[in-house]
Amino acid sequence: MHSQKLHILNIPELDKIIIEIKDYFNYEINYFTEKKDLIKKINEDGKFLENSIIIVNWKDFSSLKNKTNEKQIHCITKFPIKISNLVDQLNARLIQQNYSVQSNINISKYILDINSRMLKKSDKELKLTEREIDTVLFLKNENKPVNVNILQKKVWKYGEDLETHTVETHIYRLRKKIKDTFNDDSFIESKKDGYIINE
Repeated sequence: MHSQKLHILNIPELDKIIIEIKDYFNYEINYFTEKKDLIKKINEDGKFLENSIIIVNWKDFSSLKNKTNEKQIHCITKFPIKISNLVDQLNARLIQQNYSVQSNINISKYILDINSRMLKKSDKELKLTEREIDTVLFLKNENKPVNVNILQKKVWKYGEDLETHTVETHIYRLRKKIKDTFNDDSFIESKKDGYIINE
């Protein structure tokens, strides 16, 4: 996961405080004096706001909320503020963002919801085990066929002494569940050099 980032827009009072205590923060901190510089950075770098919170004053809030998800903006309306409360609020926002991201991962024609452990398509849902989710995500991220030995080590964390048919049995069952629920036997394809998600 990327480091957590705070982008502070034109709040000099807060900037001075955070500079003094930044060693106690678990954030990468960026300070912008001009809104146009922040907006330029957002427009230029599609990943700039990943795992981020923008701290703004009320004056800048309305113009920024059209540029990003409102959950990524924390508005400070008055000073003084209690730093421990601010940190708690920022941490809560980042947890909400991560939960939201995990709720909807698009894989082929499906949506994988890690939080509810569901594979969804149209009005149908299939409950998956944690290991099945790990398998689907691993195959999705590889983008090429993955052989059983790699799955055994990376997903199941088993040593070489485990028989490969154990992993193959798990994948067979997962493929059968998907076929039975969605009538789809090509989501996870078996190739001569391993398994692959058919995207």
